[in-house]
Amino acid sequence: MCGFRAVTKDNFRSIPTAIGKMMSRKKWLKGLFKRQPMKHKQHTLLTQLLPTLLLLTLLPSGSATAASRGISLEPVTKTPTPSFISGRYRALVVGNDNYRDPQKRWSSLKTAVAGARAMADMLKNRYGFDDVQLLENATRREMLIALDELGRDVLPNDNVLVYYAGHGFLDSETGKGYWVPVDAVGTDKTTFLRNSSIRDELNTIAARGRHTLLIADSCFSGSLLRSGTRSLPPQTNSERYYQKVAQKKSVQIMAAGGVEYVDDNYRSTGHSPFTHFLLNELEYSDQPLLTVSELSQNVEKAVANNVSQVPETGVLQGAGDELGEFIFINVDVSVSGVPTEQIKVKVNVTPTEAPKNIPETVEKSAPVALPESIVPDTVPDLLPMPTL
Repeated sequence: MCGFRAVTKDNFRSIPTAIGKMMSRKKWLKGLFKRQPMKHKQHTLLTQLLPTLLLLTLLPSGSATAASRGISLEPVTKTPTPSFISGRYRALVVGNDNYRDPQKRWSSLKTAVAGARAMADMLKNRYGFDDVQLLENATRREMLIALDELGRDVLPNDNVLVYYAGHGFLDSETGKGYWVPVDAVGTDKTTFLRNSSIRDELNTIAARGRHTLLIADSCFSGSLLRSGTRSLPPQTNSERYYQKVAQKKSVQIMAAGGVEYVDDNYRSTGHSPFTHFLLNELEYSDQPLLTVSELSQNVEKAVANNVSQVPETGVLQGAGDELGEFIFINVDVSVSGVPTEQIKVKVNVTPTEAPKNIPETVEKSAPVALPESIVPDTVPDLLPMPTL
């Protein structure tokens, strides 16, 4: 390992003999534990390596470990992110449950906060998002500030996801849609968050980043989007497809429903139907790359087959969408049903530099008694160099 020939059971017994031809007992102990004068400088390398050799003799060989435990330690290179995907993955996740409307127009929800927490956890731990902000029971001001700050932080090539779960409102006379913050008052629309304000913030984010995705789990959430479709990746040469859509700008929206009411708690799962099936698809996907088109197709079918609402997917009109795709990168692909003892573990080996300055106390430490069988009898004039 790392430049030295491995010590195995076959050659272990020859180590004392080889060392015995190199050093005498008296000079070996003296050279190991005390500072030597300049005339013994040629022994320094051996005295530094000997403790390492002794430690190696105590370790079982790699083949024995693999045979008894089903574990193989192999230096490997971490699978890199595809070269055609760049930029950071950021997310703003909002869940509103506890509405405090003095007019009692907006009742509290049961699953929005739980859905937001689960979504934030999924994005961080399974899909490698490195900048995730979670807002629970957010006011109108808090939501606007978070959207504004997100727009300022986004850099070119970034991938940005905004998730909202909570009440929504549609003005039947004007056709305008709104998100309802927890401090909304009755039907006073000045206390709501208008779709036009949300659209403005998303336009800012989209103008600065590469891919933008809005996921809205609320009533009338479809009022934000304009219908649009993407072609699914071909069965062959799919990498070329992913590379193509990754380079084009995208501003996509997944909505829990069109212009309709949506359910809050699906069969006591603790999530709305839309978020329940969305999380299921994200969790159980075994694809290393997953586009929004692939994700939304499965979610729409699952929701429509189980409840009386139909999710919709489209684009944000006028935001510069170029038929690109937001791509989820699965960093935690797992295989179920495999016994633990049969799993082979691959370890990333990172070379470390030896300390340049050895503390003085190391040289003055007390000698340690060693077994007679490994104490050499003679000292050679020359020391062999280790294999590098």
